[in-house]
Amino acid sequence: MALAAVVCAALNLRLVVTSLSPLLTTVGGELGFGAAVVGLLGTLPLVAFAVFGLVTPAVMRRLGPESTAVLSMLLTGVGQALRAFAPGTGTLLVLTGVALTGAALGNVVIPPLIKQYFPDRLAALSTVQMVAIHVGALVPPLVAVPLAEVVGWRFALGSWSVLALVAALLWALQRGRPHPAAAAAPTTAGPALARPIWRVGMAWRMALLFGMVTWNVFTLFTWLPTLLTDAGHTPAMAGSMVSLMVGTSLLFGLVAPTVTLRASNTFPVVALGLAGYAVGYAGIALASGLAPLWVLALGLGTSLFVVTMTMINARSTTPQGAAALSGFVQGAGSGMALGGPLLFGLLGELTGGWTASYALVAGGSLVAALVVAHAERTPRGVEAAAAGRPV
Repeated sequence: MALAAVVCAALNLRLVVTSLSPLLTTVGGELGFGAAVVGLLGTLPLVAFAVFGLVTPAVMRRLGPESTAVLSMLLTGVGQALRAFAPGTGTLLVLTGVALTGAALGNVVIPPLIKQYFPDRLAALSTVQMVAIHVGALVPPLVAVPLAEVVGWRFALGSWSVLALVAALLWALQRGRPHPAAAAAPTTAGPALARPIWRVGMAWRMALLFGMVTWNVFTLFTWLPTLLTDAGHTPAMAGSMVSLMVGTSLLFGLVAPTVTLRASNTFPVVALGLAGYAVGYAGIALASGLAPLWVLALGLGTSLFVVTMTMINARSTTPQGAAALSGFVQGAGSGMALGGPLLFGLLGELTGGWTASYALVAGGSLVAALVVAHAERTPRGVEAAAAGRPV
């Protein structure tokens, strides 16, 4: 039951975003909003992830991890169901925010639950979680437009709430059940960081790298369908390209953690992904007729999300260091990425084209990521960095 609960919950963590983005042209036409609101919808996930990356640990201490997971999935499910009936743009934004609050809570609570229930299978369950997140991002864009053409966009959007409500039920049933594996797992203690995490330069550089990668991931989730429809492709084809990008990211993501952990110099790994972004953006801008080829390149770039998460986990030697680095990097990095989707859309709306958006939002963020990746090319533990010792 715990395994089923983990999988169902993980499926919802990106679904809230990717189930809506292929339908934005249709929804915007009916509710009467344009590029600025689309950019705001793309920014909401980053706001939620930034805020609740810091808040969720306190919620877990108060409610317990299983109850937090129930709350997470209830918010996700109810938000998704109700936004399908939104009468206007404001209501859609608010209810999408409710659903994203649940997804943000789940983003933080699932890894500790995996460690609690499967302490002897962390690698396997982490892979299962990663695959489930990608599947949850991949399937909705593939079917959203065809389903909306048959039953309408409201049913197509709201139907995904069932999966979150099933996950909430599974975690509710799991509360209070014994889990001997967790009780038998050894505890590991380690020293606290010598300095607060926000005073460690290495943590800021990691946050910037994570933020720039996240900036591009959510910009593409939000705007790739619009970029392709503006280039003359059908909405169904544009939605399927989001699925192709996520599927490609999944394939690269299966090997990315192993390659990253074994690399004595992580710069080539990150640079390869950044090159995928650069080629993909340039291709969509200059030769959109070959969209599937450029989307494959963007999928390579999007797999950097897995690489940066692996770098976070690898650059610590104690549970305290891992928790501090992960929380800071995800919270601060998501905060840095807030402007990406919104700025991309605003520039496009102000200039009447996408050239400025590509140059500033995509190009600028990729250059920043490249510089930081070079600075953090050699693995370095956060504990040693906080103590001021080179590793």
